[in-house]
Amino acid sequence: MTAPVGTPQQSAAQPVPSSPYRYDLDGLRGFSIMLVVVFHVFVGKVSGGVDVFLLLSGYFFMGTQLRYAMRPNPSLNPWWPFWRTARRLLPALAVVLAAIYAGIQYFTPQIMSHEIARQFKASVLYYQNYELSIQDAAYAAAGSQTSPLQHLWSMSVQGQFYLFAITAGILVAFLVSRVHVGVQRVRRWIVVILALITIASFAYASRFGFVGTAANYYSFPSRLWELSFGALLAMLPAKVAVPARFQAPAAGLGVTMIAATGFIIPTSLAFPGPAALIPLLGAALVVLSGPQHVVAKLLSSSTMTWLGKVAYSLYLWHWPLLILLTVYLGKDKPSVLLGFAVIAVSLALAHLTYTFVEDPLRQHAKRPKATDTPVRNALDSLSTFTGRAHAVGGAAIAVLLVGMLAILPIFNRQVAQASGELDPATYPGAMAQFGADVPRALAAPDPHFIADMWPPTVDRGCMIFMDQPGDLLPHEGCVFGDPEADVTVVLFGGSHAEPWVIPLDQIGRERGFKVVTYVRQECPLVLDDLDTVSEVCAEWSRNAFAEIIALQPDLAISNATRPAGRAGAGGVGPDIVPGAYSTVWDKLRLNGIPFVGLRDNPWVFSREGDHMDPNECLLAHNTMKDCSTLRSTVYAPKNPAEQYLFPANKQWTIDTANWFCDDTYCPPIIGNIYVYRDQNHISNAYAASTAPVMWNSLQPIFDALELPYRNDETLDDLRIMED
Repeated sequence: MTAPVGTPQQSAAQPVPSSPYRYDLDGLRGFSIMLVVVFHVFVGKVSGGVDVFLLLSGYFFMGTQLRYAMRPNPSLNPWWPFWRTARRLLPALAVVLAAIYAGIQYFTPQIMSHEIARQFKASVLYYQNYELSIQDAAYAAAGSQTSPLQHLWSMSVQGQFYLFAITAGILVAFLVSRVHVGVQRVRRWIVVILALITIASFAYASRFGFVGTAANYYSFPSRLWELSFGALLAMLPAKVAVPARFQAPAAGLGVTMIAATGFIIPTSLAFPGPAALIPLLGAALVVLSGPQHVVAKLLSSSTMTWLGKVAYSLYLWHWPLLILLTVYLGKDKPSVLLGFAVIAVSLALAHLTYTFVEDPLRQHAKRPKATDTPVRNALDSLSTFTGRAHAVGGAAIAVLLVGMLAILPIFNRQVAQASGELDPATYPGAMAQFGADVPRALAAPDPHFIADMWPPTVDRGCMIFMDQPGDLLPHEGCVFGDPEADVTVVLFGGSHAEPWVIPLDQIGRERGFKVVTYVRQECPLVLDDLDTVSEVCAEWSRNAFAEIIALQPDLAISNATRPAGRAGAGGVGPDIVPGAYSTVWDKLRLNGIPFVGLRDNPWVFSREGDHMDPNECLLAHNTMKDCSTLRSTVYAPKNPAEQYLFPANKQWTIDTANWFCDDTYCPPIIGNIYVYRDQNHISNAYAASTAPVMWNSLQPIFDALELPYRNDETLDDLRIMED
């Protein structure tokens, strides 16, 4: 997305020059950015334009580094190319990131999250591609659920390549100027090495075939071939070119291949594998066809080169504008009218950013040679108005970048502050369903941060995430409640079982039993009907179940119901008992382990049956009723687990439906507490508020099993009658 570092720009009226600089490739960059923006805004697919950008970055940037290295008396000081590159890239990035953060804070605060805060840091430090991969954020079309920083993965790939290119340039300069290896010999070796890197990286990127993975899409080793291919084109001898009479047709074919990519490649996961050859070979045809033909003249037109000039800023602006406006207007996807507005505003902002930020703050002087005195020249420039203005501008950019790095620690501190314990007199939560007084108070915790308040299993490293191996089981520290108690309760299941560790931890400390957790994301622990879970979940279930049997707990607890569908997903309809659940219960019974099945909490749906985050709904200024789900949408009239779990078998079910719903609605706020962390997980605060009613249901089971527990008159006063 970046223009060539330290290269001149063509004026609007300037004809195609005969100099080595390729203005037609500036136009190709403009054409590619146009494809990227149009496909992002109107099509929702990958266009191949980013791949062309990467090739051109390799062509211009690494080509520049290597040519400089082979000139007489090159400087071996790595500071200058890094400084020059930083002045080219960071000012516009800092301004756009600051604008994105301001836009989120003032217009779309509901989308701020720990993941977004981490992405700000990753974008500044140029590892956003890996951050998105860690967050399992597959490259998605524009929509209300898409990160406004998603597009910056490609900037991180380029930044990582720039480090590689600068290092390569310094090494070549050392070989030429200090070891005195001949320039032609070095050039030949450069071509060979770049060719080998390109082939190896392409093979690595293509290891999945024609459709890869999200991690492959973002990976620098997978993307390296696109950049090194551009650098290879820059280092080929001039005689390696399309014959003159075929140059215009070849370049025209190349532009057509680039334009057609987005229409013929159906998925972003096809990149950067074999499918990426279509736009990159097209770009190579344009490069090898030279600048002296009709297609080159069209690409060198004032409009196309202007687009190429502002391409970096245009790329930075268009995506966050598209996402933030989509969210602000309450749309799931951008409309056509919104798309045109985003393009117009993005073009204006790109021009302003280039004119007042990019161009003034970039390094216009030539890269210094070993005999130059750039530091003295820089200090001397401070005596001029222009020099002082540049220094002030640079300081302002530095402040913005530091501010962007501060977003993550500030956000984490805000989450920690919002996670404090709530006074049950003011925030009765679930107890309001059973007659507790509800005073007038602002609901808590702060809904802006509630999505990032994870149960203590996460903080202790006891939650096994879905990307972790199937043989990874909880460590010895995953014991809650009273660790010294003789009575052992096991809590097992997926992420819907996980929040129950909060009331069980409190009750265990008060009543004297320990709670051992076996919880894994999107994995309810199943031993058959494996089509509903992943293979690694099935493996983990077998391993976890074997440990539970060996542990021989006094009681096991898990969810007993869920919506129909695969683990991690749920649809509209009355809750059910999956057949795989009853298999686990039978095996627990055969192994003499008593079991309690908790009816699952509601999954929140709109009246149209779509998944709905109730907190985002409320933050968008909708009514409590609008943000509630209908009880009949998620619950059967009777707890379906009652048909499977019988006290005679030392198996019980606790119907939690009334903890969350009245006769008609399941509201997002109960007893001054936000009930949900997201669309289908309950909040820590609300889970904690269920402790009295949870013990009211568990105490008769403890009595039936003759399990000892501490009696406390103060605690007993908290008991409630569900009727």
